[in-house]
Amino acid sequence: MSKRVQAVLLCTLAFAAAALGAGCGTKTEQPAVATSAPQATATKTAAANPTTPAATAAPSLRQTVHADIGRIMADIKAAEQRGDVVDGVRVGVSSNPYDYVGVSPVFVKLVALGKQALPAIAAEIEASHQNGLREYLLAAAGAQISGDTPGSGGQSWEDGKEWARQYREDD
Repeated sequence: MSKRVQAVLLCTLAFAAAALGAGCGTKTEQPAVATSAPQATATKTAAANPTTPAATAAPSLRQTVHADIGRIMADIKAAEQRGDVVDGVRVGVSSNPYDYVGVSPVFVKLVALGKQALPAIAAEIEASHQNGLREYLLAAAGAQISGDTPGSGGQSWEDGKEWARQYREDD
């Protein structure tokens, strides 16, 4: 396993621990969010009545997964345009999908969504008409959430569609 993949795994674990409040022995504080009075009222109303527009406007896990993979791919495209180099290989030239995992910090955020995001990740892959890097990165995130070590050679899938199919069979 490359040092880059190891670093991404460590970052993912640290981010997930922080997101869960486990922060390596230190208390993690969430930043205060400024809320206007009308927004606060709408939020309280939405909590009391989940059918209000404010409640239904909250992004679903599927929407979050869709937005996250979109940001990841945009970050990869920007890195490619800048001519960034990862592990000695220029971004956009490598055929190893794991070389792209560390290009975007959003990959760590996607993995930190945890097991409840697995159905949304599978659905995002299944809804795609493609089966390329985007789908592979979604599958890599899903595999990492499931406890598989990326690039360990122990994975039983070769592409995103196959990962989604196996996930549905095992689910």
